[in-house]
Amino acid sequence: MKIPFFVQEFTQEMEDAVIHALRNESFVGGESVSKFEDEFARYTGTKYAVSVNSGNSALQISLMSLGISDKSKVITPTNSFIASANCIRMTNAQPILTDINLRDGGIDISNVKEKADAIIPVHIYGNPCNFDSVKSLAEDQKIPIIEDACQAHGAIYKNKKVGSISDVGCFSFYPTKNMTVGGDGGMTTTNNEEIARKIKSIRDNGRKTKNEFDRLGFTMRLNTVNAAIGRIQLKHLDEKNSRRREIVSIYRKNLVDNCILPENPDGKSVYHQIVLKHEKRDEIREELTNNDIGSAIYYEKPIHMQPIYLDYGLNLPNSEKFSKEIMSLPSYPSLTNEEIEIISEHVNKIIN
Repeated sequence: MKIPFFVQEFTQEMEDAVIHALRNESFVGGESVSKFEDEFARYTGTKYAVSVNSGNSALQISLMSLGISDKSKVITPTNSFIASANCIRMTNAQPILTDINLRDGGIDISNVKEKADAIIPVHIYGNPCNFDSVKSLAEDQKIPIIEDACQAHGAIYKNKKVGSISDVGCFSFYPTKNMTVGGDGGMTTTNNEEIARKIKSIRDNGRKTKNEFDRLGFTMRLNTVNAAIGRIQLKHLDEKNSRRREIVSIYRKNLVDNCILPENPDGKSVYHQIVLKHEKRDEIREELTNNDIGSAIYYEKPIHMQPIYLDYGLNLPNSEKFSKEIMSLPSYPSLTNEEIEIISEHVNKIIN
């Protein structure tokens, strides 16, 4: 039996939404966009949601809306997709790359000594980070927080949805995420009207009115068809997240070693990735590959070890150790219980 690591979803309901949008709405700025934003704001419990064309754009625009620019410094962890750091450099600011905790791969701010202008914690793998420590640092330094929730649609921290507990939340709708828009797409969330207004302007070339532009901006809008798909995906998000939690519970039950990363006790993960951490990681992956079972590593190289960041000369031991022992198992909602048991049997064969 061949079990892929990821299965791309396209349903009849998504197709119908696409056709309706193409036939009845403007390709750019159609009503599906504003409806998607309103629905996403309600879902996250925020006053405003502003869509953009990617999670990377969401992060960059959020920084710009907060006044981050050259000479600014922004804290972010090194265990994340490179966009978490690149978005900082795209504003001409300097990333302060921090190490992580070995428990769940989340940000560890205990070694941050520098004064910063903002902080981007990452809810990595769909698991809320230790947000209280982030908030404490932000309050001490009097700096804003931008949540990188690109992997955490629907995750909860202390009874609040991620994306609603900071100055700005950022989401990605890339096809592998817990919800998609049928391609690249992103969303920002905030309770601050002025921030929302600035993001709307920056995503549309710095537009103030139809014929006036009062700031630098980009073409970073989410198109109407993507938004129409996003509305369908959002409608089914909780149901799919619930299935992901069922899947991880079956893995935990079947695996002989307690090697799945733990959930934040103050939160509720949506398990964008089900991450296994074990010293025999490479042997496990080889066993799965030899039996036509997909797997992946998020991330093989921490950000500070990527070629573009080597000149920072950082030594972050937890991130480096972590990256050598982690791997992701199949976790998509259509994965069957039988397939989970087969995967578990092959993993157990190595870790037993």
